[in-house]
Amino acid sequence: MRYMADSRPAEGVLPEQVREYFDANGVSSGAWEMVRHHVVTDYAFKVGEPPGVVLFVNTDSEAAARQLVDSLPVVVQGLLTFHLEPIGLFMHL
Repeated sequence: MRYMADSRPAEGVLPEQVREYFDANGVSSGAWEMVRHHVVTDYAFKVGEPPGVVLFVNTDSEAAARQLVDSLPVVVQGLLTFHLEPIGLFMHL
């Protein structure tokens, strides 16, 4: 199943803290492995407010998608949370 994982700063986290984290750390090696293995098929840094990332994830279930995003260092460190939305295939217009 395909999910869109849309992040938001965790409660009490200032947007500046999220920006500082990504400026200092970039994307984690674990996240790159997910891209390399086609578990994360697309990703983008969000522009505007609030800062964060959007990931498109292929997993067997919502629970697996949740486990995946919750394992990201930015989530483990309490800076971001993710909302998961099931989606269908991309349509070419």
